[in-house]
Amino acid sequence: MRKIGIVSEYFYPHLGGITEHVYFYSKELVKRGYEVVLLTGYEGETIDVAIPEGMRIVRLGKSVPFYMNNSFAKVTLGWNLGKKVRQVLAEEKFDLLHIHSPLFMTLPMLFLKYSDTVTVGTLHTYFDSIGPRFLFRTFQNLIQRFFDKMDGVIAVSEACKQALAPYLKGDFTYIPNGVDTEWFANPKGKIAHFDDETPKVMFLGRMDPRNGLESLLDAFPAVVERLPAAKLIVVGDGPMLPQYQAQAGVLNGKNVFFEGQINGNRPEYFASCDVFCYPAKIAAFSVTLLEAMAAGKPVVGTDNLGFRQAIENGKNGLLVPPEDSGQLAKALLHLLEDRETAARIAKNGHDWVQSISWSRVTDRVLDFYDQVYRRERGVPWK
Repeated sequence: MRKIGIVSEYFYPHLGGITEHVYFYSKELVKRGYEVVLLTGYEGETIDVAIPEGMRIVRLGKSVPFYMNNSFAKVTLGWNLGKKVRQVLAEEKFDLLHIHSPLFMTLPMLFLKYSDTVTVGTLHTYFDSIGPRFLFRTFQNLIQRFFDKMDGVIAVSEACKQALAPYLKGDFTYIPNGVDTEWFANPKGKIAHFDDETPKVMFLGRMDPRNGLESLLDAFPAVVERLPAAKLIVVGDGPMLPQYQAQAGVLNGKNVFFEGQINGNRPEYFASCDVFCYPAKIAAFSVTLLEAMAAGKPVVGTDNLGFRQAIENGKNGLLVPPEDSGQLAKALLHLLEDRETAARIAKNGHDWVQSISWSRVTDRVLDFYDQVYRRERGVPWK
């Protein structure tokens, strides 16, 4: 049995795209007979998710949030962290190490530094702000040395490649995020307090500035003006939650409902809405858009580089300019009122997302492992 170490700063209880990617990919690996060890930080609390037999979690150090690139990121801190990383590598003797966001602190870079086995990295991040560009320019030579330590590099989108290519010399292989198409297509029902005939829009994401919730809250009064019974279901949590609740004003609790952090009943939440909206300012490739498509919902996103890979405007979703609440309101009303168009877009999205089910994406990643293993070790991975 091959043993794979998967390194990620992001895992439950932290919710987000990388967490989802790591968890569902690991589940697929275990189904195929691999032993998986997830290497991450510790946040002091857990969310009840099923950890399949054949998958273990090793937590090193304390996971601490910090603000970067218009989002709240994570970094693991702890005494003798490098020593702990070396010890894990020596004890586990991985056949392959797969590091997520390998060019960011701290666990990814430490495991990359000390790895003595075949090592693959997956890049998830897109940026266009001054801070990350400054860091990559300033530490370009150092970052290049870490990049060169990887035997193979995956980018989840063309947006990731475009962001990093100016600063790094090397090859990127594009393999997208996946989605558990079966789980999201088969909810157990609807959320009881949203099981009615009123038109409903849903947002799901962290309360980060980059995710654009403020634009949706700006747009929703125009939706309510035309459809007074309309509801906005806001799912997610984060430090900016009180600010967004205040922004909702008199609609909070009447037309806008903040549900907090959820996880295991996401299919039921998707089943409870008519339209899913994710108006992120910048993105690499949104997992939540894929989940909504898998759930058979029409989606509205913003016209950014990452979302263009998932949405063909007018076919399997609608794209509006970032931070344009007027156009966002029009798009939402269009799908809420024109059910024929909404059904067509939902079907196209559902059909398209089947091509990136986790089963198919895992096939592509394992094929990539095989290419890398043959080159580095002279033997097949499979």
